Amino acid sequence: MKLDRTLVVLALYILFPATVFAQIAPPADLDAWVARSMQTFEVPGLSLAIVKDGTVVVAKGYGVRKLGEATPVDENTLFGIGSNTKAFTAACLAMLVDEGNIAWTTPCTSACPISACTTLTFRTK
Repeated sequence: MKLDRTLVVLALYILFPATVFAQIAPPADLDAWVARSMQTFEVPGLSLAIVKDGTVVVAKGYGVRKLGEATPVDENTLFGIGSNTKAFTAACLAMLVDEGNIAWTTPCTSACPISACTTLTFRTK
């Protein structure tokens, strides 16, 4: 359940990038906003990175890794995200299709020549 809340906070950054990425410097109220979001979604800790035009503007950790423990989160803390990597991969592939770099019917082996992908093909259905 806590993992779901962490993902909701991260999704906010993805869904509303204009409010986060519109500036080179981080918003002055970023720490307060993160604290409110963590309290709203009952998240004990999170890592945040804001990247603008390939430059890291902020890389920071907030809170603790686990409720009841004092180990803080930093910008290098790893979080398990379960099966969400499948959705991230699909979103990345969709971006590549949208940019014209690949087609949905492009064989996996043309982009990633790994023997495990020899029979896979991207499909829309």
